[in-house]
Amino acid sequence: MSAVLAMHKLRVSRNGADQVLDIQELTLRQGELMALVGPNGAGKSTLLQTMNLLHDYKGDFSLFGIRPDKSNATDLRRRCSLVFQEALLLDGSVAENVGWPLRFRRLSSTAIKNKVDQALVDFGCEHLAGRSAKHLSGGEAQRVCIARALATNPELLLLDEPFAALDVAIRSNLIEEIRLVAQRRGITVVLVSHSFPEVLDFAERAVVLAAGRVCQDGPPQMLMRRPQEFSVAQLVGMDNILECKIESGLTVRLAGDLTFDLNEATPTGARYCCLPGDSLFLFDPTKEENRTKAGAVIVDGFVQRITPGIGCWRVAVNRKGVLFTSRLPREQVEQKLQVGSSVRLGFDPAEVQIVD
Repeated sequence: MSAVLAMHKLRVSRNGADQVLDIQELTLRQGELMALVGPNGAGKSTLLQTMNLLHDYKGDFSLFGIRPDKSNATDLRRRCSLVFQEALLLDGSVAENVGWPLRFRRLSSTAIKNKVDQALVDFGCEHLAGRSAKHLSGGEAQRVCIARALATNPELLLLDEPFAALDVAIRSNLIEEIRLVAQRRGITVVLVSHSFPEVLDFAERAVVLAAGRVCQDGPPQMLMRRPQEFSVAQLVGMDNILECKIESGLTVRLAGDLTFDLNEATPTGARYCCLPGDSLFLFDPTKEENRTKAGAVIVDGFVQRITPGIGCWRVAVNRKGVLFTSRLPREQVEQKLQVGSSVRLGFDPAEVQIVD
């Protein structure tokens, strides 16, 4: 697949002084669905706007294989669509709002009507065509903004947290509809989001931004299970981020004198042990499947808290003041556990990720 966007040693500064972005390398391939995540102030919106040629920058940057300059910036920008967090609609009807970008491109009235009609149908708002754009609900307004962005058939769709203010159900539906339309049309999409569940629903690739730099880039499930930094582990909602000491590069020592060996050496300066909650299981040596897990690390403690969920329940186990959060099947929890009861958990040390 060809590169829709490529950045190399790209820097963006605010007021000519404070550096906001320092992107060493970032490439986006045609048809990719990428999520851009990170804490507030990480530079996510600035990066998205830079992709749309709205900020000055230094370094190497190409869009659709072309280096932007004053002579081609408008044409390149028109091959993209940017949707902001706030629904930005003009006076007039919904149909008129969706048609504005097409009028700027000087399309014929027939072509505009056809494209507007199709965009409204794609996003389930054809019934709103004659409504005033200023009298829509939040979900309706954002649907219209996305329909307007897609009416131009963009090659690159940039979404700057457009669902942040919407209810969970509306947000989930919109994300799924955008994903399906993008895949059907072959549109490349970059979605800025604070919600990692939203990222899992939508993206096949996630880029984590912190302090204006890319600190991890990969499939969302890899970020969830193998964060490379403490900040990434926090961002993805890692269940267990436990302070530790690394001895001789292999032995992990947690508070409460729990120690275990890793499968491969890790830097001795690392300070945190990350363990996904679904890696912890109820350990029963009388069961065949547990007897075969000879290398399992055993955690003995008592149940401090049980939180019901869909499919699995979160069980917090206190071992000598250290809290281990597990995600266990509902049936196991209901049948065997209650707050205050003793419990034995196990986990495979191969599931552990050590970070600074």
